Amino acid sequence: MTKITLSDIATKANISVASVSRVLKKPHLTSPQTQLRVYQAIEELNMDTSKNFKPFQPIHNSRKILIIDNQLFSKSLINLGLEQILKKEQYQLFYLQFPYNNKSDIHHIIRYVAQNAFDGIIIINDAPYLKTLISYKNTLPPIVLVNHFSLDFICVHFDHLLIGYQMTKYLTDNSHTQVAILLNNDQSIDSALLLKGYKQALLRANITVEPRYIIQGCFTYQHAKSAIKKLINGRKTPSAVICADNFSLSYLDEIYYKDLHHQLPDSMVLGALHQANESKSKLTKPLTISYFSASKELKYNELDNLCRINKPLFKMGQKSATLLCDIIKDTTRSTKHNKIINVESISY
Repeated sequence: MTKITLSDIATKANISVASVSRVLKKPHLTSPQTQLRVYQAIEELNMDTSKNFKPFQPIHNSRKILIIDNQLFSKSLINLGLEQILKKEQYQLFYLQFPYNNKSDIHHIIRYVAQNAFDGIIIINDAPYLKTLISYKNTLPPIVLVNHFSLDFICVHFDHLLIGYQMTKYLTDNSHTQVAILLNNDQSIDSALLLKGYKQALLRANITVEPRYIIQGCFTYQHAKSAIKKLINGRKTPSAVICADNFSLSYLDEIYYKDLHHQLPDSMVLGALHQANESKSKLTKPLTISYFSASKELKYNELDNLCRINKPLFKMGQKSATLLCDIIKDTTRSTKHNKIINVESISY
């Protein structure tokens, strides 16, 4: 394969080689129009530019933070937590939702960051472009992920493996030997870890893992209703059900769950609860339902009677913003790779 050079880009963009070099090495000295021509040429040439950009230099002090928000359910308590800290530190916030179709689309982020000279970036939830972004990490300002675990970025995350184990153990300790679990995206790390914790707790309690109690692809109110109906009508009806963490869903995956549009994170657990109530006559005792809540506060509705695990989204937002501010100030020279947010106590 022929190596693509700066000269090739310059010819394609109809500008000088020096202009191409400035866009890649000193973008703050170039105009948005010139940057656009260079990036369009790069995309057309299908060039891997990860080695061509100059490493990020914290010279701008723009007081601007980019927040790339991948949440399916936007404006969550994560946003409120990080906004509280960043505004207190007098940063200006810029929100971005980033459509992503192929690897060359990553240049849109590179260009946007270069044009605005951001001091730091916070990315909420997982997204497919993160794998591509790894190659450009040194080119960009400090990045902190929140509500997603990654070995490649500094992150503030929630330990789904531990909570999957704790939730299941809590139920088995309370005499539930037949526990089902409703999972959303079987491709996500969070769902995989939650399932792993669930299985570990059952095995340590000497309870056989029943494949039919593991329901994948359960996102919506109707999904949960159908799953619970099937479980109740089948043999060995479970006495308890764990509903997955819908706060970790990404809007970039919306194509896979179209009927989730305009619904809330609690939709799945409400579907499970309503079907359990409709099928009450077939149950020897009420079905115990566990779910993730973003707050310890009472909802003053039917969900207050369920088994709840509190996921401290507000605290996660605060911690991610504080961590990014510390990195920008260079007060965390030996910062830990990630920070786990401990779950609040299970309430019943």
